[in-house]
This record gives sequence, structure tokens and C-alpha cells, in this order.
Amino acid sequence: MYKLYEKTLKDTENLYGLKEIDKNENPFINGPCLLCISAQFDAEMPKSNFGIAKEGMKVARLRVREQPNAGFDLKEFPVKFIAIQRDRKTERRKLFEKEAIIEFTNKYLFPLIEKNSLKIEVIQAMKNMRNVNILSNCDATSFVQEMEELLLNRMKELGYSEEECEKIQSQMCIFPISTNRLNGAQKSTCVSFKDINDSEVNDNVSIEQEQIVLQSNIGEALFKFSENELAYLFNGEGHHNLKRYTQAGRAMGVCLSSAVSKALENSIFNSRSEEFVPISARTTYRGF
Repeated sequence: MYKLYEKTLKDTENLYGLKEIDKNENPFINGPCLLCISAQFDAEMPKSNFGIAKEGMKVARLRVREQPNAGFDLKEFPVKFIAIQRDRKTERRKLFEKEAIIEFTNKYLFPLIEKNSLKIEVIQAMKNMRNVNILSNCDATSFVQEMEELLLNRMKELGYSEEECEKIQSQMCIFPISTNRLNGAQKSTCVSFKDINDSEVNDNVSIEQEQIVLQSNIGEALFKFSENELAYLFNGEGHHNLKRYTQAGRAMGVCLSSAVSKALENSIFNSRSEEFVPISARTTYRGF
């Protein structure tokens, strides 16, 4: 199973600036979240797994120690920045990655779409799902894809129609960074970001896409893979490093922050309002 940690202010007893979320609490039910998943999500690597929550704060333009950004203070910001870590020490048996993801999804995300093992009103399920925003780095995108598949299958079991499943799933926003695991098939609203010179993940960048990026005045371009899925590609230095994505390119960092900020703003609005304003890929990139 995976344990959840919420980003907090650092102190002498909390060196990473994260506190473990109580196992009986579901933050995704309670309000807007940005779940930040590192490439080492299935290993006990606190520096990587916890550090990505800070990168999520940077992307959302919150104030961190070395960067004032937009000046938003974590204590007053109505979004939880969440990291995950495998809980190997307390497991009675060693779960395979697939089993751990199933347990995680069953515990934290299924309650967004059902109550007492029955489907709920579609609009309410969409509104619940709008609390879920995910920043994933590299192979962590596989974690998100597994969750999406499990959610869609569960919704079908509960009796949601195909159209209802797609409507509900589209309200989960994902922002994959530096990954080659996308192919235009995501049902969640997805805006990915990738350096075409990153040799670790550029094998599915087509020659046509590369040429469009290289011929752009700023060496960056936005591509539409489907109604749900967009990709922002840029001509960078090939660094396979999440931290560089807040600094690289001429407009890339701004576009990444803009997309994530729009998703979080929408989550905040819907959590505070009785009405529901759905999000879409078009909404996240408007203003790029």
C-alpha cells in the first residue's frame, strides 16, 4: 500500500516539511489536491518521493524558500500538495506494484464515484473527481494510467454508461512531465510536457512534431492528441530532470504553471460552489 503525505512547513521535527495523512482520512473527498508522484514512486526514497511535492508547489506558483513565485503562502492556500511513498515496513506481505495501486485506488478514488457500492449522481461524481489533480514525473505516469483504468472499469461495474464514465473521468486532471507513456488514449484531462532532446523519453516524438518545434520562433509547440489530451513539446537541452521544467525554454515553464494553476483554480471554485463548472483540455491551455 502507499502512504500519503501532505506538504507542510518545515520544523526541527519535520525535516522534509511533510506530515503523514491519517490512514482514515481521504483528502480527495475533502477538497482540492495536487498529488505529486516521482519517478521512484515504488521505492522507499524520501528525498525523491517527498521532494516532488515542493516542485508541485513551485509549478503552482506558491512561495518556497528560494523562490517567492506569486507569493501564495502554503498555510493559506486551499489545496493540499500530496506526496506518496510505499509503506513496505508495515506491510504484512510484500505487494507487487499492481496490487498496491489497486489498493490505493480502491481506498482513495473509488469513494469519489460510489457510495455503499452503488453509483452516485453523475454531476456529483464529476465534482468529486475535480478534486484530483496529478503531477507525475517520467515513469510515474504508469501509476496514473493504472488508476484511470481501474476507475473506468469500476464505473462500468457500478452501471454508469460509457458516456457517463468519460464525463466523470475527464474531470481528473493529469500533468505528466518527461514521459514516453502517452499515446492519445487518456480519458482524464491530460496536458503533458516534454523536451524533444531528452533521449530517455523522446522515442515517441515523431519527425513531424520535431520539425514543428524546431521551426517555431520560440522552439516550442502545443499538440492536440485527442479531445482530452494535449502535449507541449520544446527544444531544450535534453535534461531528464523535473526541476529544469520550471526554468527551461522561453515559455515552457510559464505554460506548465498556467495549466496547473487553471486546474487548481477550477478545483477550488467547484469545492466552494454549489454549481459545477467542468474542466477540459481547452480550459487548461487557454491563455498559453
